[in-house]
Parts: sequence; C-alpha cells; structure tokens
Amino acid sequence: MNKILHILYILLAVSLPCFSQSLSTPFPFSFKNTRTNELHNPAALHSVFQRIREGKPVKVMLIGDSHTRGNIYPRSVASTLKARFPQVEFAYYGINGAWARRFYEQDMVQRVSAERPHLVIVSFGTNEAHGDFLESAHSNTLDLLTQRISDRCPGVLFLLTTPPGSYISVRTGGKYTTGKGRRRRTHYSTTKVRNERTERVARNIVEYGNAHHMAVWDIFTIAGGPTHAPGNWRDAGLMQADGVHYLAQGYQLQGTLLAEAIIRAYETVAPKGSQTRVMQPPTPQEQRPHLSLKGF
Repeated sequence: MNKILHILYILLAVSLPCFSQSLSTPFPFSFKNTRTNELHNPAALHSVFQRIREGKPVKVMLIGDSHTRGNIYPRSVASTLKARFPQVEFAYYGINGAWARRFYEQDMVQRVSAERPHLVIVSFGTNEAHGDFLESAHSNTLDLLTQRISDRCPGVLFLLTTPPGSYISVRTGGKYTTGKGRRRRTHYSTTKVRNERTERVARNIVEYGNAHHMAVWDIFTIAGGPTHAPGNWRDAGLMQADGVHYLAQGYQLQGTLLAEAIIRAYETVAPKGSQTRVMQPPTPQEQRPHLSLKGF
C-alpha cells in the first residue's frame, strides 16, 4: 500500500509542472532566443493582487498607440485576465501615432482618471523608436505621465511595457525615375533593416521601472532581444509588410502573453490560499481572424 501511495505521489509531482506549463501560451516554433514570460518587479503590483485575492473589484486601464487603438491587442489582454480574474474590469484607449508624452496632456489625464483605475498599463515605445530618441527626455516624459495620473488617481499602480520591435527603411544606393515631364519622379531603392533604436527604448523603460519600483513587461527581450526581435515575429508570419505593425494573430499573441505574465506575477506575489479559479486562457488559434490594422 505504501509503495502505491509513493508512486501516486511521484506521478502527481510530475504532472503538476506540466499542468502549470499548459497555462502558458508558447511562442511559435520558429522563435529563437526567447526568455521566460515574466514581469520585472512583480512585487510592485502587490496591492492590486491583494484586492484580487480579497475578491474586490479591480479596474485595469491600458493606454498606448496604434496597437491599443486597433482593439485586438487590448481585447486579448482583457479576455485572458477576466478568464482568470472575473472581478477585473478593463478599459483601454489608444491613439495612432502617439508617443507617451501625448498622454500626460490634460485631456488624456482626465480620460484616464475618469476610469478610476487601480492599475494603468503604459504601452508605448514604437513611435519613440522611430524618432530622435534621448533617454533623459524619455524618462522625463514617464515622470510627468505617471505623476499626473497619480495626482488624479491616488494609489494607482503602473505596469510599463516595452515595444516588441520594428524595422526601418534605408536607401540601398540605386534609384529610378517614373513618369514624364512634370510628373517625372525620382525613386530610391530601399531595404528594411532592424530598428536598433528599439533596444535603447526598451532598455530605458526597464531601467526606469527598476529605478521607480514599477512593474515592467519587457516583451522586446522576452521575444528574442536585440539579436532576434523583431525578426522572430516577421519570420513567423505575424508582422505586416511595413515592418512596424503586426497581423491580428501577432497582436492576439502579444496580448495573451502580457496577461499571462500578470497572472504568473500574481501567483508569485499573492499569498498562498487564494481561491481564484484557474482557467485555460485562449490561444491565438482559437481566436477569430481580424482585418489588418493601418497607421501607427
């Protein structure tokens, strides 16, 4: 009898990690150099996790640029979180082409504060990586953004996310003309190369979060880092031809991964004995396809 119980105990110990892994959506097989999908500084979200553990309502708001404005990404975050935490209320607002500095303006601060969030997910960086980027100016923007929202929403917590990566077009030297007379136009041959400024933006967001004790989701590093992001997304067929935006399946996967990183943080930080129910989050294959997005 003791031998049987011992065997059952071993089988249970082996099966539990497998069950835990089943709650994590994997990257496509072609992805290289991926890291564990987890937050930096998960303990920074303790008070939000405590509300969840106590069964209290929790309001989460996501702000960002076109990936937020396009609905697919935030809805994937919301559906995955609510499957695990039914008491979570979710709101989001995005603007095509927005930099983080757009959201510390008065009208945006009012829009965010009107939702009375307990947690604000700050999801910018792609557009900053396509402009003249200066770390000190970017950190100052994050100071103003988080402070102005905090002034209107006392006790609010922040979760910063890094951009996943993008490409830029550079001239290859060749040129050609089209049209005649006044309609004659000169065109230059171009090719797309990895936008190396994304690494600087992502690193600054992580460093800012560490310095200010804020949680950070570094999808840039998690999904390949400087050597393989954004190539992993492109090679898996999840990026649009412009090298900046992603297809619906790409945004769905990113949203699911963000929510799962939050859930994993809750399981790490929240006290044992939580009664929160465990559910299998939807995978990108179970989602209905959406039209591609435009603008950034």
